[in-house]
Amino acid sequence: MGKVSSTAAYLAVGFIVGLFAWLSGSQAATVEDAAKSEGEVVLYSSLNNEQIVTLVDAFKKKYPLIKPSFYRATSERVLQRALNEARAGRYAVDVFTAAGFQLQLLKEAGLTQKFVPNEAAAYDQGFKDPEGHWINVHSLLNTMGYNTQLVRPDEAPKKYEDLLAPKWKGKIGVNLQDPEWYVNLQRRMGKEKAREFLKALAAQQPGLRDGHNITAQLLAAGEFHVVSNTYAHILARTKKQGGPVQYVFDEPVITYVHPVTLARSAPHPNAGKLLMSFILSAEGQKMLRDQGRIPSHRDVDPQVFSLRQVKLQASDPRLAKEYAAAGEEMRAIFGAQ
Repeated sequence: MGKVSSTAAYLAVGFIVGLFAWLSGSQAATVEDAAKSEGEVVLYSSLNNEQIVTLVDAFKKKYPLIKPSFYRATSERVLQRALNEARAGRYAVDVFTAAGFQLQLLKEAGLTQKFVPNEAAAYDQGFKDPEGHWINVHSLLNTMGYNTQLVRPDEAPKKYEDLLAPKWKGKIGVNLQDPEWYVNLQRRMGKEKAREFLKALAAQQPGLRDGHNITAQLLAAGEFHVVSNTYAHILARTKKQGGPVQYVFDEPVITYVHPVTLARSAPHPNAGKLLMSFILSAEGQKMLRDQGRIPSHRDVDPQVFSLRQVKLQASDPRLAKEYAAAGEEMRAIFGAQ
């Protein structure tokens, strides 16, 4: 009797597993068939032009019956275009990709919808919306860096607090156009400790710049010995090109997200789902990796460094409402009104 019951149980489990697999495959086939009937898909994105073209060309090759088109602009312009079109009652877009701040504002404006593709399982918590509206396409690691011709590795700062040592006075570069960094320092240290840290950093008489790129460029040029906040992939790219720079991971590394989401009133919702799934697939993520981006897919390592042993602090887009005040306070602390 026990043996019969055991056999029946195994058969039941096998049937359930098979049923779920069949339903999953059937659902995917249904979405693809419906997408082919829709015949087109529209993407609004702040990825650079080359990255978008690579993705949509590969998508078109894989799904020749679906014609992709795109609008490329900064994240802020993507946001404003979407808001303006919604006010006018015009809904032309199926999929958005933009910086986390702007994606969150799109979500709060009711312009996104919940869609959790199968690929979501390959993305860690913090890099996908707990409510299922977005998943991170690529990551931006905000790190310190140093000029290797001016600073020995054993002398380089390892933690943010190391920047406060007297030897760095007048030798630090700070990117002021980075309120998200300050908000995440507040999240890590607590608001008061983060404020005191920034005041102490300002007392180091740093060179102030607006932008991650220019801060990294001036580090490579030797204008700064060290920088407090720039992007790791910029420093890695500069290093690969022969520049005398090195990034420093103060773990958990503050990491900005650049998510993808399905538009709430997408005119081609199934094609949008298919494109979103393609961008998030290992295939799509490898394309972005090959163009120097930091993939968010767990199984796709960046070209420039491995993140498998690196702890990340994903920047929560829901903190976006704090950015304006943080930016004003940051500039006030550094005397850059």
